[in-house]
Amino acid sequence: MGKKQIFTVVIGVLGVVFAVIAAYSDVSLLLKFIFGLVGSCIFLWAVLTLFFDFKGRERYDEYDNFSGKYLGRITRLELLSEENTVIRAFDLYNRTGLVIGKEYGENQVDINLADTDYSTLIDVHTAVLNYAQGDWYVEDLNSKNGLSVQKKKDGRKYRISPGEPCKLEYGDIILIGMSRLRIC
Repeated sequence: MGKKQIFTVVIGVLGVVFAVIAAYSDVSLLLKFIFGLVGSCIFLWAVLTLFFDFKGRERYDEYDNFSGKYLGRITRLELLSEENTVIRAFDLYNRTGLVIGKEYGENQVDINLADTDYSTLIDVHTAVLNYAQGDWYVEDLNSKNGLSVQKKKDGRKYRISPGEPCKLEYGDIILIGMSRLRIC
């Protein structure tokens, strides 16, 4: 259980405690009703939030014993150093599309690599990440230095042709110039 789920459970328990305290307090009947209703609503919100969160993860957060693969839910993009340590992380949760590149003047991007060591090899708009039908895809936007993906399953690097989306899997690494972005 992650931090978000633990926080939701704590809020739900506090909602129940709030409703119980209201029921046994020495306030007017109207205030008991209002406090009890508020506490009950908080508890109901917590239960529904946890239900839909876990329902959405059912398909992803498991290990497939047959293929030996982790079916991880992709929620982050990590900029890696040459030593494979995480320099910066970008949240993908509840996103459907992100532009990778570097901000320059009025040009805005979602994943800004302008301050990386190899930013001279990165175009203003280098690539786009898109989420469609439960999977993430990366597409080269005609960048001058190109785009590659190192697949986790075989460790090989594949050059991505402009206009041809490449399906990403948990653990794959997007290579833009010398910059590396791990999808996880």
